[in-house]
Amino acid sequence: MQLARGASIAFPLIVLAACATPERATTQGASNQAGACKLASAPNTLTSLARCCAESLASNPSCREYNPDRGFVIIKDNAPDKPDAYLIMPVATVSGIEDPQVFRSPVANFWQYGFEEAKPFLRVPDRVTALAINSEYGRTQNQLHIHISCVRPDVIAVLERARRLGRDPTQPMQLRLQPENHTYRAVVVRQLRGDDSPFAVVAQMPEAGKSMGRQGIAVIGSRVPQDYYVLDTVAGPGNRGSAEELLDQTCSRAPSE
Repeated sequence: MQLARGASIAFPLIVLAACATPERATTQGASNQAGACKLASAPNTLTSLARCCAESLASNPSCREYNPDRGFVIIKDNAPDKPDAYLIMPVATVSGIEDPQVFRSPVANFWQYGFEEAKPFLRVPDRVTALAINSEYGRTQNQLHIHISCVRPDVIAVLERARRLGRDPTQPMQLRLQPENHTYRAVVVRQLRGDDSPFAVVAQMPEAGKSMGRQGIAVIGSRVPQDYYVLDTVAGPGNRGSAEELLDQTCSRAPSE
């Protein structure tokens, strides 16, 4: 595993719009020597960035971690309005939520890995940690990437008041959530990997399995250890399926760990 932290890269915002921290560094596996990182143009910028980070964390200032055993990299989102935002991405090419690889290891387990990685990077409790993936209509890049940051306080307040939230994805509860008052289908799960991966859970929701590309998924921690909220919104008129909207990527009101 390799870890590195530092300043964000100054790409044009359109590159990572779909996408200063304390130091934490260990090295193992890929070279830590600086190397040239030639990034492809959109929508393939993240694909090339993931490979650069896997080759060398020093190849680009956005690179934070490479885990060769689990096949992912962590990069810092460089948008100025996202000071506490990261992305977990596969090194292998995976186009997005519509790609069948989301149901297989290692990608199926990225939600679990993302929560594990959130702890040292965000340093906030699980109950305010949130991950999200946008639908193929709500993204600008064609490399799967899950956003890692904090949950909006108004969103978690609604979820904690929803006492009848169940665990059956075939009968999810419908909620209207800010900031755009979009409809989300919500359930509670006890783990985030394998057959219980949120990708698989959402695929069991009515009509979702037939149109995974239209789904935007958010996974939010709760006050109950090992319980997570899984939320799904469907792209359509007036809704691009950008579950990222449920995140507070400043973490400005989040308690510290």
